[in-house]
Amino acid sequence: MSIQCKRIFGITLVALIWVIGMAAKIRPDTLMIRRIYNYPQTVDTTGLYHSYTYSYRRHTIHVRKRNFTLLAVPSMYFIAHGDNRKYISEAYDKITFNGQRQFNTQRMITLTTIPHHRKTMPTLLKYLTPQIYNETIIENHLLSPFNRHNHVFYRYKVTFLLNGTARVSFKPRQNNTQLIRGMALVDYATGRVNEMTFSGEYDMINFTLHLIMGETKRKSLLPEKCELSCNFKFIGNLTEAKYIAYYGLPKILPDSIVDSDDIALMKQVRPDTLDHEEQTIYDQYYEMAARKSAAPVVEKKKNKLKTIFWDIIGDHLVNRIKSNFGDKDQGYIRINPIANPLYMGYSHRRGITYKFNIRSSYNFSDNSELWGVFKAGYSFKQHQFYMRVPMIYYYNKHHNGFLQLEFNNGDRINNTSVSDHIEDNDRTRDYKPHLNTFKDMSLRVVNNYDISDKFGFQIGFILHRRTALNKAAFEQAGLTFRYRSFAPVVELEYRPFGWKGPILTLDYERSIRGSRQENTAYERWEIDGQYIRNMSRLQCLSLRLGTGFYTWKDHNSCFLDFANFRENNIPGGWNDEWSGEFELLSSKWYNESKYYVRANATYESPLLITSRLPWVGHFIETERIYVSALSVKQLHPYFELGYGFTTRLFSVGMFVANRNGKFSGFGCRFGLELFRHW
Repeated sequence: MSIQCKRIFGITLVALIWVIGMAAKIRPDTLMIRRIYNYPQTVDTTGLYHSYTYSYRRHTIHVRKRNFTLLAVPSMYFIAHGDNRKYISEAYDKITFNGQRQFNTQRMITLTTIPHHRKTMPTLLKYLTPQIYNETIIENHLLSPFNRHNHVFYRYKVTFLLNGTARVSFKPRQNNTQLIRGMALVDYATGRVNEMTFSGEYDMINFTLHLIMGETKRKSLLPEKCELSCNFKFIGNLTEAKYIAYYGLPKILPDSIVDSDDIALMKQVRPDTLDHEEQTIYDQYYEMAARKSAAPVVEKKKNKLKTIFWDIIGDHLVNRIKSNFGDKDQGYIRINPIANPLYMGYSHRRGITYKFNIRSSYNFSDNSELWGVFKAGYSFKQHQFYMRVPMIYYYNKHHNGFLQLEFNNGDRINNTSVSDHIEDNDRTRDYKPHLNTFKDMSLRVVNNYDISDKFGFQIGFILHRRTALNKAAFEQAGLTFRYRSFAPVVELEYRPFGWKGPILTLDYERSIRGSRQENTAYERWEIDGQYIRNMSRLQCLSLRLGTGFYTWKDHNSCFLDFANFRENNIPGGWNDEWSGEFELLSSKWYNESKYYVRANATYESPLLITSRLPWVGHFIETERIYVSALSVKQLHPYFELGYGFTTRLFSVGMFVANRNGKFSGFGCRFGLELFRHW
């Protein structure tokens, strides 16, 4: 054997001994936790697709304390002023799986004592379908202790039992609403969780959830039985709820039964028996219903008037209106409450704003859909009403083919070039206010089509009608106070890595004078790039870089308006473009320059800064850091730095600005987030 071969053999032997020694030093409890992390990868889930099962769910609600503020809580209106304090509901469903986290539910039987068969606290239903091995247990909330990405947030204690199982206790390193505490019984050999109990608090719900997991193959990733105990506290109100759910039940009734309220059928499928309290709620409900049906005609008329006032008018004023329509419920409409203070917000520039929107959609087929939104807002500081109405008809969803029509009214645009002609005119000295402010009404119609996952395009046109707020000053100076334009638009979109990567767009717009009414002409280009990187542990990085410029305009084209650099006059909440806006930038700078160069970056994460503080940190759900830069005429450059966080009640953003190397101001943005998941 040569000397070189001996050296290679010696190095290999030493490396093998080192690896074996390190493996022997790994603690048994650490190996146990790793088995839990790796268990989902050992389960074949291919058979889960298009499989089906049956489930049963029952819950009771006990309103222990209530006052008038409970009327404003979504879905709680009917129990806030009802005659009873205890309610019960049951449901039997057929569940068809399209994946581990995707499924369709067909309601077969349902019983409830809640007035008008309304759904109360539907947000609790998602707690009955937990995903304990995913990064988040409940939708995009509650970081799971049994996912390897979240190990930095938890402390574990493993106790090995004599029956081949281990008791794994876990508690959070920080007291935060996104984290839970509890224990689980785990199979030592495989890492499969047999049983789990955990508790926490999220979105004003204090809960304890007990799970019994399935035993075989893919069923072991999903619960077989769930028991949920929770309470909801809100301004002196206290509501308690108990849920129990069974999954994997055998087929007992034909699938042709849909949305039945037959109590005899429910007794056939009920996997357990009602306890004394639950049976008493049913007995009192049916006894009260019998008394009402036997009541005199005069009393029935009084009850009808009460129903119209309380149940129809009152409910629609303070709660969302949600309804399906069509033979197969292919249509959907949602209307925000008209008189609910929870839909107000605040920003440094616009002051207090009130927002209202209506959403509706109708599915013609799996590949065709009509979708529309009516969004409106009013700024009390600016005394301005804004309205935006986008409508989209999807004619080919497979290729993202749609026809979009968007109408905007109420936007304000500045034009100092026009006002300069009349500002020094003696005849207009009494008409100085709002000389450079115009009201912009626009209509945009485009057709979008994606050739592939990487390439897409839009083609259409846009109409603008800009009217001076101070018409009298323009008339006195002999100038037109209304400017119109018509321009075809073309947009090319390139996604180099498909839909999961950055999106690059090139926009071109050139006006055409088709009649005497069009009195402005221009040509504009814009380039924009956006990228959202979703990372582990609910972290997200949002990047945006763009530029735009006018290459030509005539003497009347004094309006400098861009598609990708404009003010959002109807801001939403935490998830509505906070990462791509300039919060402290004056509205005039959007229309002062023939060009712009912008860059925005936002990093979002739970448990970042404020959430690590004692007591206060418990309520912080997510935090953000903002960095924005801009270069336009007379701003070289403009910077904004910001920090924001969201809680169950509100979201806050705080920003500082720097203009041309000098401190330019401080401001904040505030939005009510109460019940946004309800």
